Amino acid sequence: MKTGGGSAAASVGAVTVGSMVANVAAYLVAIPASRSLGAVDYGVFGVVMAAMVVVAAPSMGVQAVIAREVVHGRTGLTRLAWQTALLVALISVVAGAVLVPLTRIPVAAAAAGLVMAPLITLTAAAQGFLQGRGEFRRLGWVLGMVGVLRSGPMIVALLAGASATVALWVGAAGTLVAAVLTISAAHGGRDGNIPSTVSTAAENVRQVLGASQVQLALLLAVSLDLLLARVVLSDADAGVYALGAVATKAAFWLPQAIGTVVYPRLAAPGRGRSLRIALAVVTAIGVVTVASTWLVSPLVPRIVGDEYRPLTGNLWLFAASGAILSVLALLLLAVIAASRTVIGVTVWVAAALEAGAILLWAHSVTSLVLIATASATVMTTACAALVAAGSSPQASPSAARGAR
Repeated sequence: MKTGGGSAAASVGAVTVGSMVANVAAYLVAIPASRSLGAVDYGVFGVVMAAMVVVAAPSMGVQAVIAREVVHGRTGLTRLAWQTALLVALISVVAGAVLVPLTRIPVAAAAAGLVMAPLITLTAAAQGFLQGRGEFRRLGWVLGMVGVLRSGPMIVALLAGASATVALWVGAAGTLVAAVLTISAAHGGRDGNIPSTVSTAAENVRQVLGASQVQLALLLAVSLDLLLARVVLSDADAGVYALGAVATKAAFWLPQAIGTVVYPRLAAPGRGRSLRIALAVVTAIGVVTVASTWLVSPLVPRIVGDEYRPLTGNLWLFAASGAILSVLALLLLAVIAASRTVIGVTVWVAAALEAGAILLWAHSVTSLVLIATASATVMTTACAALVAAGSSPQASPSAARGAR
């Protein structure tokens, strides 16, 4: 695997540093948001941010497809990035029409969050070029830059006393600047136009949609509990849950650099060994994250306010849910790399069952996070079994034909 002139360890290190900068910037937003907005308004902020991530799921799909095609020597994939961004913009309009009445969030706040989704898609597509070319040091720098430009303006706005809606629009402006700079850094005039044949364009879009449904299923699994929190909980409890979900997202995103660097190897012969090593590393990171969260949870009221005291006893459960889902994320990357995206249906089914369980039995912060953690465990175990079955010697020929 090409790593831009550096070792695999240096590649992981560069992407890890960039991802950590981005994640720290993203989660620092939660502190001024929770303190200045209050539990009710923070609930609005949390739901919009979660919805934005789900709507932007095709961004992860287009990044994966572009990276894979660049590894295979394809050029001229820029138009695919713009096509996917347009698709995400259309999805954003539909999502806004559903979420506003369902979650009782202001139209202006929802619009601000959903405007970010197509911009995130363009940013991710540009990152796919860097990932496919093995330019992980530059990719790490871009990841950090994007995180700071997206979150930094929101932090400043919230510290200045801005409302949730204003902070979200400021974040959208920062996301636009990040998209422009990322596209410039990734392309530099090296990429031409996609070949102008209907079959090629259709095939590329089909591959993006296949990868996107897997990533969308994953992001829905990560965000479903938060999206339904304002449906089954009071506004105040939903705000408390939104802050707890920060630990879920942190545990989920923390080991993502491993998947970013190992992804090209997951499409190559011998991917089973690479996947096993990566799974071991991600699992170890998850264990450390959950243990650390349990240790620091008593400090929550002192950091963000006494109204969030209910989190002290179960914050580790939020982290456990995110850590388990990070393992699922790596498994689904292997599914995309091997063109076995049908396995994503398993996650969709499990998410539907989780939604039913939440609507029936989740009436408190604790019961909701317990359902979310149990669901994460079930869907991860099921996908691990399917991936292992597909990696057997008997399954290898068909998997190879699917990859072609």
